[in-house]
Amino acid sequence: MNNEPVAWTSCLDCGKRVTGDSIHTCSPQLKTLTDEEIEDFTVRIYNCRTGAEAHEIVLAILRKAQEK
Repeated sequence: MNNEPVAWTSCLDCGKRVTGDSIHTCSPQLKTLTDEEIEDFTVRIYNCRTGAEAHEIVLAILRKAQEK
């Protein structure tokens, strides 16, 4: 029986081939948001009305963190 994964993916930071269940040791730099950015997102989440709005806010948080 072949234990090779059906599909490979690559780490976006280092390019190493990885599978969903593999242990990957690439440690990208952690990015932090300012207190003001966190407060802004907190208010936006508190005031959101639907799950779709919350989803968009989470995506905005991730985009903001990736900018830094």
